[in-house]
Amino acid sequence: MLFASIALCLTIHCFGGSKISSDTQPQKSVIQSKDTVVNVSERFAILYKKYDKDFKLWYNPYIIRLKERDTVKIAEFSYENGGELDLRISPSKRFVVLDNIIKGYVENGDEKILHENYLCDIIDLEQSIVVGSMQTHCGGEWDEDDRWVDGGEIIFDGSLLKKK
Repeated sequence: MLFASIALCLTIHCFGGSKISSDTQPQKSVIQSKDTVVNVSERFAILYKKYDKDFKLWYNPYIIRLKERDTVKIAEFSYENGGELDLRISPSKRFVVLDNIIKGYVENGDEKILHENYLCDIIDLEQSIVVGSMQTHCGGEWDEDDRWVDGGEIIFDGSLLKKK
């Protein structure tokens, strides 16, 4: 009993009487440089420049034009958001659906709460631009005519865009 009293007094003295909690607060996530290339076709690949180990998300995707040996930024893409390496490639390999996940901690008084919002973007690889953004239709799939279809509904029709 004497030992427990001494230990308690030392704890109070060392921590200034602060409340000692066994709950650990989430640390700020650290994004590190980590170039990772995912091949799409013989013409294109996607280069992710950064990785967040805590959130398990990849950031800063760029299009690599393999024949031209050129790397370009995707116009109108939200680069502050991350994604997984789950590329959904259209049959023509002109379009790809990339995750666009918003993930982070919000402070609510003394508590930090993890918030996540899952979005996805349709990227035209030839034009290097976002041509469609979705939240509720990210679970769709490509049909043989380069149309993104979800629940029988055509969400995006790539065949309507002019071929270059």
